[in-house]
Amino acid sequence: MNRKPLRSLIVGAMLVLGYPDHSHALTDAEALDDGMTLVESHLMLEMASSINPDLTREGVLRAARSHRLVIAINKASKGRDAQTLTIFENGSEVLKVKVSTGREKEELAKSGRRYISTTPKGYFRPQKIYQDYLSYTWQAPMPNAVFIIGGIALHATTKSHFSELGTRASGGCIRLMPADSLLIREKIMETGRGTRPGQFEIVNEAEGRNRIRKNAVRVDGLDRYSGDLLNEKIISWDTVVVVYEE
Repeated sequence: MNRKPLRSLIVGAMLVLGYPDHSHALTDAEALDDGMTLVESHLMLEMASSINPDLTREGVLRAARSHRLVIAINKASKGRDAQTLTIFENGSEVLKVKVSTGREKEELAKSGRRYISTTPKGYFRPQKIYQDYLSYTWQAPMPNAVFIIGGIALHATTKSHFSELGTRASGGCIRLMPADSLLIREKIMETGRGTRPGQFEIVNEAEGRNRIRKNAVRVDGLDRYSGDLLNEKIISWDTVVVVYEE
């Protein structure tokens, strides 16, 4: 029996169902694009965040009292609020939903380097927003992608991953139900120039990637570990995304 065609059929079926093809080892560039972090960088960042007391639930509440829109992700593996995303609008909690954050383990790339599939902790401003985004690494759609640092984004997940919500299951991104991801994207856009046609444009940046443009505004930068305002203006949204573990 020729096993090669059979294997190809199995791999193809796995991809259709939303499973990654593990026969394709990641290169360094693909690992970074998929949101994974170099081990040495991860250790340095963990050391920096571990000595800072502000990446806690109390820090989130302080931020909620000071900013128009705060989106808080608790990436803990267990506990009452583990693997949840909470939206605070004008100081009040308006939504809490289940998410999947990074697997938080070492993974080996084709180059032989080891990476951490982590969701980095910190206070972030959104960097880029997409109506549609396609991961070329996994050929996986990521609708309503909001990138917060490097390849890390909040985005809608596919049906095959719905059952994983509430657990650590991603390469580093924050996965959401499609309806929740759309609501979050629109709330962030409201803190820019708005969500109505004419207040933004959608640009086909690359195949499968339609980016929201002309919606961001000038806001104060943030210190990643304290959430303090920096003495600089950046182009972003009047939104704070906080990733913590408690």
